Amino acid sequence: MQIIKRKILLEDSIDRNYNSPTYGTLTATTFFIQVMLTQNIENIGIFTDVEFIENTNINPDTIDSTLRLTGKTVSDYFTQNNKVITGNTQSYLDDVKTYNAHSPYQVGFHVNSENYINISGATVNGVDVVTSLNNPITYSFGVDKNDSNSGTTSQSNGLLYQDFTGTNITTISYIGQGRNITNTSLSAITKINDYLFGITSIPEVTSDVFINRGITNVFEKHMKLSEVTTLGELSRYGNGFFNLTKQ
Repeated sequence: MQIIKRKILLEDSIDRNYNSPTYGTLTATTFFIQVMLTQNIENIGIFTDVEFIENTNINPDTIDSTLRLTGKTVSDYFTQNNKVITGNTQSYLDDVKTYNAHSPYQVGFHVNSENYINISGATVNGVDVVTSLNNPITYSFGVDKNDSNSGTTSQSNGLLYQDFTGTNITTISYIGQGRNITNTSLSAITKINDYLFGITSIPEVTSDVFINRGITNVFEKHMKLSEVTTLGELSRYGNGFFNLTKQ
């Protein structure tokens, strides 16, 4: 949940005009604050997602057969073409810098290492390493330390960066994973009854507004008295902030 705080300074709404009869008092009666309200709403008449059920040996009498295609499995609906994705970005060369003051960038030195599970479910012994100090300077993040193609666009895991010396150009490339079960939602889309077209569910507002009046507002006038030490100061305080009655 995102929390957005806004503070209203009462000083901006207090009368500070010289010799004003309302000097030192709050003159504002209302405060305006713009609040962004968010809500969830569902169009009932368009479609709804129905969970995909692959073709298995389950008794077809217990499953709606219209959700399956004969002879198909979940993997038949995904693809992985091992395409190289490229683009330009900012330089991350400082992230592979060592503590060697004379030669901070060491080719082949594992600046960081961490094992992780890739998108195919295999364990990768990932390392951050500089592979070349020529032009361009080449370094990788999360590349398999046993990958013979490390530092090239053919490395199977991790991100490859190339900094071109003399320019501000840094390229990034990685092997695209394609559409697979971890990044794609596979579901059947079914039309609902026509008479529901144009009908939506009751909006569910997800924003909450909380007003904190502060802890000193009630005691404001009492706290001002702590700044007064004599009767003369009391009569002069705030250009007549306190009303004194002589008896």
